[in-house]
Amino acid sequence: MKTLKPALGTLLLGFSLTAFTALAQTSNGSPPAAEAAASQGASQSPQAGAMSDDQLQHRYEAEKKRCENLKDDEKDICEKQAEANPDTAKAESERSAKTAEANHDANKEKKDAQYEVEKRKCEALSGDAQDRCMAELKTRYNK
Repeated sequence: MKTLKPALGTLLLGFSLTAFTALAQTSNGSPPAAEAAASQGASQSPQAGAMSDDQLQHRYEAEKKRCENLKDDEKDICEKQAEANPDTAKAESERSAKTAEANHDANKEKKDAQYEVEKRKCEALSGDAQDRCMAELKTRYNK
């Protein structure tokens, strides 16, 4: 009986820790209220993806229509947000395009610099070793 009580206590503690861990993994550590606020904010902000002008216009019209049910300051705020969303989406799209282009350029420069270093290493070799090194280098860097 003396050994049974500690064993049951350990077993109970183990089950409670397992249940707590499972709960923490399924809720990702954020309370439901925070998730609701985050999803509400996401629905009001524009999606910065590749939205066409027609899509932006349709979204603007839908948001303006949603504002019709509101009154006074809430309606004014809703309309201002609806007007701002297309501009925000366009700005985000432009920023994303510029970032992608800058990343591409930086990666190209980095690749070219590394090619020159590897090429110099190949030039230090002689004979067949140099030929194999250069062939491998050209294949690897598509030159």
